[in-house]
Amino acid sequence: MARLKHIQRRLENWAIWSSRGASGGRGFATRSVLASEVWSRGSYNHVAIPVEDEEAALTDEAVRALKLGKGHLFLTLECIYLKDLGISATAQRMQRAPSTIKAQLEQADHAIATWLEARAEEHERKRVAARVSEAKAKAL
Repeated sequence: MARLKHIQRRLENWAIWSSRGASGGRGFATRSVLASEVWSRGSYNHVAIPVEDEEAALTDEAVRALKLGKGHLFLTLECIYLKDLGISATAQRMQRAPSTIKAQLEQADHAIATWLEARAEEHERKRVAARVSEAKAKAL
């Protein structure tokens, strides 16, 4: 199993989105906007990197869904992406081997991809059902 590049990109976007939210960027004033931590992630030469808000919010739902049955994957993502600890520090914190952390990142990528696919299928199913019921209502 390997990391999924499109999920890695989504997780990076999610991490930037989350760090901005934790710094008051989404209207939740939890820290001063002038704090140096605001620009520690998500900027290049102090210029903000654009973030896809809708994609990040959906990724946030997918990551939080891991809490229930796959909490260890959620903790791994939290350490790597939100706390920016890296593989070694995460392995130490979670008392696991670095290879285990890498494997958990791969598992998390696949779990998120599966969750996103299932959600897309559900939305498509609901859209089709709505169109069918709309067509039936027009026929009456």
